[in-house]
Amino acid sequence: LSTKPPPGHSTLSNFQCMPMAGAQPGVHALQLKPICLPDNLKRGNKFMKWDDDSTSVTPITLKVDPVGLFLYWTDQNKETDLLEISLVKDARTGKYARNPKDTKLRELLDVGNQGSRLENRMVTVVYGPDLVNISYLNFMAFQEDVAKEWTNALFNLATNLMAQNRSRDTLLHKSYTKLKLQTNQDGRIPVKNIFRLFSADRKRVETALDACGLPP
Repeated sequence: LSTKPPPGHSTLSNFQCMPMAGAQPGVHALQLKPICLPDNLKRGNKFMKWDDDSTSVTPITLKVDPVGLFLYWTDQNKETDLLEISLVKDARTGKYARNPKDTKLRELLDVGNQGSRLENRMVTVVYGPDLVNISYLNFMAFQEDVAKEWTNALFNLATNLMAQNRSRDTLLHKSYTKLKLQTNQDGRIPVKNIFRLFSADRKRVETALDACGLPP
């Protein structure tokens, strides 16, 4: 019997050498984009902060530290609160943002409005340890383009793979940044904040503070 394939057929070896249409060699790799913060986020913008369970609003300056570790805001009394970017799950504006239901609160936020829609100036930051247990931070910008810039930048930062997988050195810098952002009115780091940050080993903190000549 002849082992030669019939006309119009090819051997297996010949078939394996035939290129497949549209195939690309190698594996597709995820593109790791560098962390890039717009200057406005580092310099800060004026916002109004509001809560659902309150009828008052708070003027604040909203910023992100240069490394992109924390979203933080400072009120008129120079008191600062912060949120770890790693906890941010989403950032919304426009019709997807939260809007106050209380009429008085809406009127307070809409004072001085020059024709732009209130919802287009809203910035909602969704955060939590996972996608089920979430909370919200509500801010209002004074211009629509500022709200849009902050929303896009925060979402890109929160979903950046390099931001989600920080190096050990960056995590150490994160602890230092948290202490540096929460200073008192004299610009000094309260000792109680150091204890709060390293609460798992109070004795070691006391020893370190004593070695630095600082009161426990």
